[in-house]
Amino acid sequence: MSEPQQPPAQPYGTSPQSQGHRAPQPPGVHHSAQPYSGSEHSEPPQNAGQSHPGQPHPGQSLPAQSHPGSGGYPSSAPSRASSGTPVGRIALIVALAALLIGLIVTISYPVMIRTLADPSSIGVFGTIGSGLVLVVSIVALILGLMSVRRPDQQVLAGIAIGISAGQILGIVVSWMSNLFYALSY
Repeated sequence: MSEPQQPPAQPYGTSPQSQGHRAPQPPGVHHSAQPYSGSEHSEPPQNAGQSHPGQPHPGQSLPAQSHPGSGGYPSSAPSRASSGTPVGRIALIVALAALLIGLIVTISYPVMIRTLADPSSIGVFGTIGSGLVLVVSIVALILGLMSVRRPDQQVLAGIAIGISAGQILGIVVSWMSNLFYALSY
């Protein structure tokens, strides 16, 4: 005696219709489990004698599928929108790095004034520190502007744009005021 045939268990999150089970149709209406091939006279499906189309006979394996996620199963490959690098997060990290570099340069000014006797060397230290902050802030601003056009992480991109634009504006105004006062003497 043989055991009764049970239909295979459905994968989590799929309905029976997506696995080849169809509601009864009126006579004359035929649906096949194969996609439209473009010709009316196509070969019969390989699983024509099967009670459950899309499922292999005992001892038969399914052919390899060329597209990930096809066949009703959820795709394990991430979508293109979420598979790219998170530019908004990188922009925020770079903007925070510029803020940290600027903070370190500002805090180290009293130490530099005490250790360096030459006023021009103090100016060189400030110019190099501010120049580094300016370059890193420009990079963060560019990354933030690139990321704000994408659908994900717009908030992080906006924060990065705000931080870096504030840093850039502060450095440019500081340099302009120093230049104005240096030229007036």
